[in-house]
Amino acid sequence: MKHFVLTLAAAALTLPLLAQTDEVAKDVATLAKESKNTANVDSGKVWKFSGMLSLTASQTALVNWAPGGDQQIGLNALANFNANYAKGKHSWQNAITAQYGTLRLIDEYDEFRKNDDKLQFASKYGYQAANKLYYSAIFDYKSQFDKGWTYEKVKVVNEEGAEEEQEVATLNSECWSPLYLTYTLGLDYQVSDNFMFYLSPFCGKTTVVLNDFLSEQGAFGVDTCKHARSEFGWYFKLDAKYNIAKNISFGTNLVLFNSYKDGFMDEIDVDWNVIIAMQINKWLSFNITSELVYDEDVKIVKDDREYFSLTQFKNVTGLGLTFKF
Repeated sequence: MKHFVLTLAAAALTLPLLAQTDEVAKDVATLAKESKNTANVDSGKVWKFSGMLSLTASQTALVNWAPGGDQQIGLNALANFNANYAKGKHSWQNAITAQYGTLRLIDEYDEFRKNDDKLQFASKYGYQAANKLYYSAIFDYKSQFDKGWTYEKVKVVNEEGAEEEQEVATLNSECWSPLYLTYTLGLDYQVSDNFMFYLSPFCGKTTVVLNDFLSEQGAFGVDTCKHARSEFGWYFKLDAKYNIAKNISFGTNLVLFNSYKDGFMDEIDVDWNVIIAMQINKWLSFNITSELVYDEDVKIVKDDREYFSLTQFKNVTGLGLTFKF
């Protein structure tokens, strides 16, 4: 009986202590949760980072192949990084896109030649004017990494006095030749996170050609022996991206520019990009990237003739490794 009474007394003294300990634990858990939520508001919801790295390779081998064809080895790399800031009425969106590809036709030449080359940085700041409408400013930088060449076969007389064909390479571009700089002030209507369009009546566009040889040719619309050409006009941009299916995504970007000196709605420059990505598994993907460009100021040599109003089109298709984050 004595032991029973002592046990009851100990329990009576312990229960309040346990209750107090439980309350303290709840308070600590609540503070930790609030701290975590505050950290999420301060970091995760203010800055959002995303990106994609893709590497695709292709190879064709032919041995006694009756229909004919070219043996080739190709390699293409694509990288895209995004850093977007949003807080209150302020938004700031930044994107870097880098593409590079090389191809070697084994039967034709013994060197890799580039077939894709692009480096672009775009930054847009916006201040909210209405629900989905922003006063915005855009800065866009677009160039390339490496030199580009035009190859043509010419007939020459060799040391033995006989005619033979030789391939001659002529420089047609390099890093910062051309370099396109675009800066605008306008209105940005953000329908959703996946769809927006932007219109600016105040857009400056500068085309830079730093290479002396190319500037002497008047390449990319600059005046002969000049290194830069500036234009002022209106600018329109549309961005859209959708998930066609659970593992298939579609993205497109359309940019239009019209210099006022060319007349309103005359000689509109077009730059339209499309990318379709199908994720097969965690690492393997199938990608299609296309770009259509129309610029009447860019001189294109075709069949030994010069043209100023040809539509340029590039399409790259590949199966390879993709990492998204």
